[in-house]
Amino acid sequence: MSINAGSLNRRITFITYEEVENELELTEQHKKELLTCWARIEPARGKEYYEAQKIRTEDSYKITTRFHKGIEASMLIEYQSRTFEIQNIVDPYMNHSALEFYCTEKSRGLSDVTT
Repeated sequence: MSINAGSLNRRITFITYEEVENELELTEQHKKELLTCWARIEPARGKEYYEAQKIRTEDSYKITTRFHKGIEASMLIEYQSRTFEIQNIVDPYMNHSALEFYCTEKSRGLSDVTT
C-alpha cells in the first residue's frame, strides 16, 4: 500500500537542538534543521489541564510523511510557526513506504475560571 502524494500538502522540517560552545566558552543550544519534506497533518484529540488559574492545552496530531531513515522521537517537527513534539513513530505498512508521527503541540493561555 502506498501513500497518496496529493494528501501531503504541508511543508514540515525536522529539527533538533545541539550544544555549541560560544566565544565565551559557554554552552548554548542551537537549532539544527535536519530534513524538510511534505506531510499531512491531522488533529487527533485535545485535552485541557487546569493549573491554578491557567489552562494548559495539549493538542495531539498525526503527521504522515513518506518514509525517511534516521528520524528519531527525540526530534521536533516545525510547521510554520508551530512546533510539535514527537511522542511515537509508526511504520504503518511495515514496508518503509510511510511514517506516522503521533505528536503533541503545547500552548498555554489564561482561563476565565470563576470560583
